[in-house]
Amino acid sequence: MISRRDLLAISGAGGLALATSRALAAMAGASPSPKPSMRPSPPAAAHDLYSKLTTANLMSLPPLTPAGRVTPSGHRRQFTLTIASGTVEPLSGHQVQTMTVNGTSPGPVLRFTEGDEADITVVNQLDQPTSIHWHGIPVAFAKDGTLSQAPIQPGSQYRYTFIAPQAGTYMYHAHYHEMEQDSIIGMIIVQPRSAAREPHYDLDVPLVISSFRWESGRNTEAKAILANAMMMSDMTPDPKADPKPGMGDAMERMDMVSYWGLNGKTFPATAPINVKLGQLVRIRFANVTNMTHPMHLHGHWFRWIAQDGAALAQPQAMNTIAVDPGRTIDIDFIANNPGVWPLHCHVVAHSVDNRDLMAGIVTVVRYEDYSLPTAMRNM
Repeated sequence: MISRRDLLAISGAGGLALATSRALAAMAGASPSPKPSMRPSPPAAAHDLYSKLTTANLMSLPPLTPAGRVTPSGHRRQFTLTIASGTVEPLSGHQVQTMTVNGTSPGPVLRFTEGDEADITVVNQLDQPTSIHWHGIPVAFAKDGTLSQAPIQPGSQYRYTFIAPQAGTYMYHAHYHEMEQDSIIGMIIVQPRSAAREPHYDLDVPLVISSFRWESGRNTEAKAILANAMMMSDMTPDPKADPKPGMGDAMERMDMVSYWGLNGKTFPATAPINVKLGQLVRIRFANVTNMTHPMHLHGHWFRWIAQDGAALAQPQAMNTIAVDPGRTIDIDFIANNPGVWPLHCHVVAHSVDNRDLMAGIVTVVRYEDYSLPTAMRNM
């Protein structure tokens, strides 16, 4: 199959040339239930009727506080990560063969507390060598999974050990044949030893941004789309396989032959973030794709509170934040505006598919007593 990755030399970041109005029409059905019974706000609550119109309450929250020093906690956390070929289903009924971690992609979230000893055995069941890099974590040189370590051969295993660093959001991913093994990824969450160093979060949501090639059954369609993007019609045996040949510019079209998604799912199969009025919500983004993804939340401001496992001394209020390749970003927001609100990448080619429907790196923040969008209810 011809994929976007096969054309990196001539491809680039998706633009914003597509109109979003047609995509947002896919959110039809996201409306209150006939008689919503929202709980009344307590007096002087941070989520009163007008609090959504200012960032004052949000910015009055304390920042995250890094540990002054991290020492061994005396606890050991053991994991086994089995790297193997497998099948994932980014969208209902669409199965893709790829490389997985414990049968999924992304792999399991690894959770630690500061100072815990990580004891992780990586088993390689692929037909090629691999290694794992502990992205953002200051491990010993011999355990970095890159230049200092011979790759793990097929049928072999390797034991990684390190001390969990300061509280934050980190990643693990393959660091051998990285272009081919880009689905071998997962998130690492380290909690502080003292809960007093962070606000109390009602929800803490990890979101790994990733993509998968289309399944082999869509080869002809993919070739037609790429041929149209490059104005080389002789590249495809069936130009009519492209459902919308005039849609978008070349760079955008090249991004439309992958399943872009969150936690291994593409909209509308992505899991909604279910919230209650007044809750404080933390979202952790991790991006190991080769593209920057400006993540935008409708209906709310949020704070940018951490990056790459390091707390920001002065959080910033915003509603869109760029999550660059190889980066983790933490944000938080107050659930103070009931509804069903999209959270999506603002590169339109990553949130609209080749049929001009909402797809890809999109989920919704859904308040209780509000129904899901029609597209997600039908999944």
